[in-house]
Amino acid sequence: MSGSCVTTLSGRAVAEDGPQPPPKHHALTELRALEALVALHSEVAAALMALAFGGQRPPDEAYEHYLALARRFLAGVVADAAGFLSLESVAEPLVQQLSIYADHLEAAGDAARARSCRAEADLLAARYLDPVAAAAVTRDRAMEAATAGRFHEALMMLDQVNDIFVTAGETLAAAQTAVQLANLYEWLGDYDRALTTLESVPDDVQSAPADVSLSLRHVSLSLADVAASTEAQLAGMMRARTAFEILQARGRINRWLGDYDEAKRLLEQALPVAAGLEVTAGIEFHLAAIACARGELDVAEALVARIAPDFERPIGRPRRPALRVVQAEVSLVRDQPGQALAQVDDGLRDQDTHPNLEVAWKLQWRRGRALRTLGRGGDAVAAYRRGAAAADRLRMAPLGYRLDTTFLHDKIPMFHDAIDLAVGRGDAAAAVWFVELLKSRALSATLSVPRVPNSARGHDEARFDEVSTRLDGLAFAIYAETANTATLRERDDLLAERDMLLERIRIRDPRWRTMTEPAPVDVAALAARLGERGRAALVLFRRPGHVVAGLLDADGVAVATRDVDATVEAALSAYTRNLRTHSPDPWLFDFSGEIGLGVADVIPPALADRAAGAATLIVVPHGILHLLPWATMTVGAQRLFERTAVGILPNLAALPLLDGDPLVDPHVALLGDPDYSGLKRYPPLGQAGPELADVAALYGSRVLTPAKVRGDATEAAFWELAGREDATTAVLHVASHGSLDADEPLASGLILTGSTVDAAELVTRPCRFPEVVLSACSTGWRPQASHELELAGDDALGLTASFLEAGARFLLVSVPPADDGAARAFTVAWHRHRLAGTAPLAAYQAAQQEMLADLPERVWSWAGMTAYGCR
Repeated sequence: MSGSCVTTLSGRAVAEDGPQPPPKHHALTELRALEALVALHSEVAAALMALAFGGQRPPDEAYEHYLALARRFLAGVVADAAGFLSLESVAEPLVQQLSIYADHLEAAGDAARARSCRAEADLLAARYLDPVAAAAVTRDRAMEAATAGRFHEALMMLDQVNDIFVTAGETLAAAQTAVQLANLYEWLGDYDRALTTLESVPDDVQSAPADVSLSLRHVSLSLADVAASTEAQLAGMMRARTAFEILQARGRINRWLGDYDEAKRLLEQALPVAAGLEVTAGIEFHLAAIACARGELDVAEALVARIAPDFERPIGRPRRPALRVVQAEVSLVRDQPGQALAQVDDGLRDQDTHPNLEVAWKLQWRRGRALRTLGRGGDAVAAYRRGAAAADRLRMAPLGYRLDTTFLHDKIPMFHDAIDLAVGRGDAAAAVWFVELLKSRALSATLSVPRVPNSARGHDEARFDEVSTRLDGLAFAIYAETANTATLRERDDLLAERDMLLERIRIRDPRWRTMTEPAPVDVAALAARLGERGRAALVLFRRPGHVVAGLLDADGVAVATRDVDATVEAALSAYTRNLRTHSPDPWLFDFSGEIGLGVADVIPPALADRAAGAATLIVVPHGILHLLPWATMTVGAQRLFERTAVGILPNLAALPLLDGDPLVDPHVALLGDPDYSGLKRYPPLGQAGPELADVAALYGSRVLTPAKVRGDATEAAFWELAGREDATTAVLHVASHGSLDADEPLASGLILTGSTVDAAELVTRPCRFPEVVLSACSTGWRPQASHELELAGDDALGLTASFLEAGARFLLVSVPPADDGAARAFTVAWHRHRLAGTAPLAAYQAAQQEMLADLPERVWSWAGMTAYGCR
């Protein structure tokens, strides 16, 4: 890296490995060099004290003067006095002031100079500071990353620095990191975890007296405070600051949770401390928002008027757009849309100098509401589009299903408003676009960035494997009915630990470092892509009693709504409940044949008939509609598969990412008919062995390797097959029992000999097979909740999504428990048609037509066989 540098604010180049010594004159003695450094140190100290007593915002000239001197001093120490002076003690104040100056520059709207300052500070910290001091700098960068929407980066950095603080025994620094982590969870909407994180802070910190006489100005230590305080006093001041921040955080979190009484109590408890620190504006801002939410508009307006001047000052200017959000909300509630529009537009003008996506989407939402009320529907849709795009950019990379879900909670009302407005105006493309962005697009984000090959597995991965192995042992104790209460408790604890490990592994995935934009959704381009091959896509969005349906085909994009009456709602609920019962009624798996309801009972009839006219129909369901047997549902007097080949996708954004050409002359790999000796819950599968033999006979010499059956049908055998280089030309066929854990969807899996392969394990490793057949029960199950957390973003979880993420592009699965004999007949028929050169979805349709002709009275036994794919 020799010669690589950043340019400082004074225009001077600083090498990446630290300041370089000035040229030395050969006549200059070491003593004279030290004398010169002593004199320079006096100048540096004087400049530093000038900053300390320069008020809230010292002038740029004062910072430039100090920084120029401090750089010279550090370079001189490096050259001539490294053995006499501590480089860390010399560099640390320079790093601190560079970071503070960067904050001031950013507040003034000079983002480029702010970035340059931080880059220089980071280089110096890495070069000269000890790990603890450097970690404190990294912690600040984490919060900057979070503000910019790079949540995965922020979470990773906070996790790393916390390990450093804990290892070094820096309990106070670890406590401060916990507060910042709680703030991050708060931004992501995971309020329960935010509160839990705050509770992890030691009691002696949480209960520290907030002694305002310590002059903790603006909740930060000034240099004057440091100079006049003992080490014990400084520690007490830092504990007081942390306790003060925890109190505020608890108040804010209770506001988001809707417990306004508790939120107000906590925030008002913090007000006296804030008054002593002259930082009441932030607390009163939240009190104003609470008053607005409770309909106390006069109170909200009075608070806003009182704090407004603070938001006009340079240090508060970046937060002024957030104040405009509250003001606009008050105006909208008072039915003053014109005033609300003016307030929003004023806040949006600040986005050029103080960009903040979190505030931007809130402003655009209120702008859309104001414009809609003013009768400017087209402009309102455009505002909603900008708001939705800002929210989408906030969370580009997947963070795990919990954070991906909680992130959406406060944005759902905006999307509902936007969808209703677009549908009402007949703007079909906008309606479909809003539906797509409301859904969790974690899967499409994952598919859009190729997996980086990485054979090294770190501590988290090693622990993940250990936990998974132990979970296998506990699961088989349950299957053998030898488990006790302690077994079940241990399993719950390990599942929770594995969820956290998986979240950490996903957040640290190096793929996200290169992601700068979310996976795009171009509705018009998708409609054109589908129409080229005579295909159509049916995009659905369900709210109780109401379904929005968008259709994309060669004729463009259409949208309509269907009011679903109580009878249909009851039927949907009964169908879903039946799938989860221990002994379901298999007749009900045929939703149309047994319950009597068809596609037009769920979506608008006109769109149902148009969708059925496509050569291939790709259904993108929502909520419990994912569980319906779409292909076997009726359209008029026919089953849908009699008119079109039907495939399912988790979301529309995944279509171009999965829409590759199918295999030509595929091979096959076979695994299944496991040995279930001793498992009372899972008896032997009488048809699994013959099924695999039938498929092997069809492929003949095109079987990759002898079938892995009975004692060889193990998890190790599965992973060996999944990683084969020649798997890219083959279909993987698994015939086994499947386990469904409706409350823990990542624990659902394939039960093999002595172990399982579950959904959580699949997302951590690649599967090279582009086409997969899972002849097992409930492999197509799609959850709507996990541990009472409603998956508001329609998250793609379970075996199907995990196989797609691992590398599959087509899957044949069963949503309900599979009938052993019917599954054999169906999958063998699919392979026969596939080998004849038929594409995967067309082979699926042909197998259905064949089964209907042979056994028309037993549609229920194979109705739930579902194909995920595009071709």
